[in-house]
Amino acid sequence: MAGWLGKAASVVMVFIATWGATILYWRNSGTVPTGMQMLAYLGLLPVGLSSAGFMLRGALQRGAASALDRAAPDDGRAGSANHEAGTPASVAPPSVALLAGTLRLGIDLDAPSLLAMAAVPPRPSLDGRFRDNYNLPVRMSAAKDLDEFEVVQVRQDGIDTAAHERRALALLRPVLEELLETVFTTLPEVVASEEVVVAGLRRRDEQRVENVLTIELLVSGSWSDPLRHWAQEWLLDQARRSGLDARRFDARITMLDGAREVWPHLQRMIDALATDQPRWHLVLAASSSIDSAVVAAWQASGVLATAQNPDGRVPGEGAAGVLLSSAALAHEGAGRLWRPQLVRAEQIEGQRPAEQRRQLAALATNWHASLCQDPVQPQFVLHDADHRGDLMVDAAAIAATLAPDLDFSPQSLALAVSAGELGPVLPVAQLALAHAQLQRQAEPVLLLGVADNQQRLFGLVDPLPSPTLPADVPSAT
Repeated sequence: MAGWLGKAASVVMVFIATWGATILYWRNSGTVPTGMQMLAYLGLLPVGLSSAGFMLRGALQRGAASALDRAAPDDGRAGSANHEAGTPASVAPPSVALLAGTLRLGIDLDAPSLLAMAAVPPRPSLDGRFRDNYNLPVRMSAAKDLDEFEVVQVRQDGIDTAAHERRALALLRPVLEELLETVFTTLPEVVASEEVVVAGLRRRDEQRVENVLTIELLVSGSWSDPLRHWAQEWLLDQARRSGLDARRFDARITMLDGAREVWPHLQRMIDALATDQPRWHLVLAASSSIDSAVVAAWQASGVLATAQNPDGRVPGEGAAGVLLSSAALAHEGAGRLWRPQLVRAEQIEGQRPAEQRRQLAALATNWHASLCQDPVQPQFVLHDADHRGDLMVDAAAIAATLAPDLDFSPQSLALAVSAGELGPVLPVAQLALAHAQLQRQAEPVLLLGVADNQQRLFGLVDPLPSPTLPADVPSAT
């Protein structure tokens, strides 16, 4: 009732003010209004002013209410965010199944043999084919008796090839053949089409075949464009020759120049396999620096390891491959590859090496604790420290934090010390070695990347706690 009385009073006041002002104006100006002017000024004008006042008042009230409504959820979200910041939730990173792996390096040792020599790994030897500016032989890790023309020739289908490209493909061929055999036996069989009778007519009921496998080859950006296209067609042809249905897979070539680019690529790959429909991913890598042009370029730029520059880069070569899949497709004996953790340089604030090692050890501890409720200590370490001594100290310090009982010297392998410069092959080779170590001893394997000052890495491969039964594996369609 009070609201209606207020509105009526405001209308009366508007009429009184309008009439008083209008009549006063007419008397002072001597104007004699007509009937229409009297209707407009004494009737329509006060009604219009009253209506406009009510509309403006309603709009202001609605605006204030809307502002309050918006403020309430924001305050709620801010409170929730503050609560989460105070008690952060620990979410385990995604993981995929590591089904198989193999490699071929310049040291001419397979994965089990190389792991067996972890305490005293072989070293690159002097090669008289390449000499430095002082006419001294260059130390390198080159495959002996390798037929570099096994896959491509100097001029292949009108494409000029380089020695490092030919050697990389020659090293890749046996790796590819072995893994394609594994893929062929791993993929479930395609449901055969059947002849059915519909309305008295016999027809073949064709089953849809889906693409469930990606074959990807990682190569250096120095490869020529024509050769990369040729290599893609070669991969497709090799897969078809192995018995794989062409409708079930695709092949691609990816250019990545080193481990710094490969690890983020593997992260994205793991994310995709962990979230999308069940799939398989065959990751291959091939690289070689055993090429007179490459050695000369390193020599000219001052990065080649020589007697005068012992901390330089040692030429090496190799090829490696691993078969990854969604966790639901794992079989007995497969490993579990957790999404690796990358640490950027800006995350390590210390200037002194000892302080940086303490920060890396703390970051590694937090990462290891996030993997599962009761993380198991690693029993073997694969790292990328090379012949520079300070890198080996970094790897040992992190390993000692995560696994105090681990004897670092016999229970770790520095692949770069034996194989030299591997480019994009190094991370894939580490995964292949991790799979081989799981087959030797079903215990967790720690992966460490300490050689790159701009990016450090923690990774883990462990046995799957409960392998998927064959009956649970989805059938191919």
